[in-house]
Amino acid sequence: MEKGNLKTIYFWWWTPSVLKIEQLEQMINLINFTKKKNIEITLETTPSNLTENNLIWWKNIWINRISIWVQSLNNDTLKEIWRDNKWDILKSLEIVEKIWFDNINLDFIIWLPFVKKWELKKDIEFLLEKYEFIKHISVYMLEDYYDVKENIDSKFEKVVYPNDWSKIWLKEEEFLEEYIEIKIFLKTKGFESYEISNFSKPWYNCKHNKAYWDHSNVIWFWLWASWFLDWKRTTNSDNFLDYYSSKNIFSEVLTKEELFLEKIMFWLRTSWIDKQDYELLNQEKIELFIQNWFLKIENNLLKLQEKWILVLDYILREI
Repeated sequence: MEKGNLKTIYFWWWTPSVLKIEQLEQMINLINFTKKKNIEITLETTPSNLTENNLIWWKNIWINRISIWVQSLNNDTLKEIWRDNKWDILKSLEIVEKIWFDNINLDFIIWLPFVKKWELKKDIEFLLEKYEFIKHISVYMLEDYYDVKENIDSKFEKVVYPNDWSKIWLKEEEFLEEYIEIKIFLKTKGFESYEISNFSKPWYNCKHNKAYWDHSNVIWFWLWASWFLDWKRTTNSDNFLDYYSSKNIFSEVLTKEELFLEKIMFWLRTSWIDKQDYELLNQEKIELFIQNWFLKIENNLLKLQEKWILVLDYILREI
């Protein structure tokens, strides 16, 4: 990939916890790109790594977008998923406000244990009211909800759960209601939904995410991260030692059919499927989903009915 075409660099997952600032700077300098304002350099981080010193240095080495793992402001929940507590999160955001980092994403997850109905929406409302620098919100869904319940003893050994699951987990219908209400609220605050789980102020869409969804050349560093270069996908090992010794790397060159199917999946998650493309799919299944209000066609575009977002993966498999 030519450096002149580089539009985004993404440091994923635990990067700030593992690499020193000097090492981050060395990596960026090794890429040797022309430092232009339109190149997005994202760093994912936990709130505990958002120190004043780190923020100043990150700005100095051209990091211009930060994605912060918040997930929830419920301390019981945060303790259960081994994350920083509410007060550490708020303290870190105060530091961001002091240093003024203009392009901040906050990550949230719906369907975590102990979070009551509308609680996550109130958390997002509170943070957006308090901090103007938040330009992007990601609201992911705990898709393995049922697996978690079935394996509760092995996954959450420290907590004695009541027989009534509604006391610690949202009901399925509440989960969808929460998502829709969050989406409506974010729209009133000027956040556009450019993908099912991602919302941003105008001009603050994540370039890296969009590049991944449209099959642009993308390089990701870290465990289990995937590269996509010249129609070839390469995935790193999820084992720490293997990753650092470049072992167990999986690579595949995608066929035209595989690329098309991925594009269909991304299009339905981000916007719609054009007529010339959805006509190549299973028309009998599409018609069935339309009759049952799972899908709809508007202006020759196939779209997902919002209330069926939870079964999107099933719909995609069927069509």
